[in-house]
Amino acid sequence: WHVKMVGPPKSPYAGGAFWIQLDVPTQYPFKPPLVQFLSKVYHPGIETETGKICSDVINDGWGPTLNIRHILKTLYQIMSSPELTLDHPLEATIATLMRDKPKEFKTTAIQWTKQYASPSLPPPPVKKG
Repeated sequence: WHVKMVGPPKSPYAGGAFWIQLDVPTQYPFKPPLVQFLSKVYHPGIETETGKICSDVINDGWGPTLNIRHILKTLYQIMSSPELTLDHPLEATIATLMRDKPKEFKTTAIQWTKQYASPSLPPPPVKKG
C-alpha cells in the first residue's frame, strides 16, 4: 500500500505531502506491516536514506486488535512531535541537532519538507526491503 500523509500543522513538516509504503505481511493482523517513508524526511526517528522508521514505534505493543489506522496515527504523532523519538533515534546527528540547536533542526526540516515533500511532486519510486 502507498499512503500520502499531509504534514501536521505547527510542525516543521506542515505543508508537505509525505509518501509512505506499507508492506502488509500474510500474517497480518498478528504481525505488523513494514513501514517506510518514500519521501525523504529530516527527522530523528526516520532514516534519511532508507525512510525506515524505528521498529519500536510500530512493533512495541503490537497485537491483532491494532490496525493500519493505528499505524497512521502513530506516524502522524511522531511527525507532530519529533522529540518523541529522541530516546531511540535512528539518526543520531539529527537528534543531537534537535536537542542542542532546535532552531537549526527546524530550519533544515522545513527545507527538506519543501524540497522532498512538496504536494506537487510525484510519488517517489517504491523501495525494496
